[in-house]
Amino acid sequence: MIRPLRQCHYRVSLVLGIFLPAALTLGIAARKPAPLIAEIPAALSRAQQGFDFVQWRRADLFARAPVQVQLLRDARYSGRYGLKFSAEKNFVKPDLIVYWSAGNPASTNTVPENAIFLGAFDAGALPLPVSVEHSSGSLVLFSLADGEIVDVSKPFSIQATGASAN
Repeated sequence: MIRPLRQCHYRVSLVLGIFLPAALTLGIAARKPAPLIAEIPAALSRAQQGFDFVQWRRADLFARAPVQVQLLRDARYSGRYGLKFSAEKNFVKPDLIVYWSAGNPASTNTVPENAIFLGAFDAGALPLPVSVEHSSGSLVLFSLADGEIVDVSKPFSIQATGASAN
C-alpha cells in the first residue's frame, strides 16, 4: 500500500517540477508592462511655489510631536502663505500627511470631515488655500501607515499670527 502512494507522489512531483517553472515563465512573459508617463498631469501635481520670507517660526504648536512649523509668505503673488514643517531625526512616523481643520477639532482618531488636505509632511513648503488664510483652525498630523492621528496643533489664525510675527 505504501509503494503505490510513493509512486503516485513521485509522478505528481515530477509533473509539478516541470509544469510550475514553465507556468511561472509564461506568466511573467505574458504580463502587461507597467504604464509609463513622461510627466505628472498638471491636475495631480502641485507646483512648488517659492516663498520670499519667513513670517514666523514656532516649535510650540504641537504638544506630543517635536515639530517646528514655519509660516512662509510670498510677497510677489498677492501675499500667499505657505507652511513648512521640520522635525528632529528621531521623529519617525511613516507616511505623515498634514491637514488643516477649521475651528478646534475634537480629539478623535479620525481626520475631521471639514479638514483640508495640505500635503505630505516632508514635501517642503505647502501652499495654503485662501480659505485657510482667513480662518482660525488647527493642523492635524496623520500617519497613513498607522491609520491614526499623530498630533493636533493648538488652534491659531494665519492672519492674526502673520500680522504680529517677528
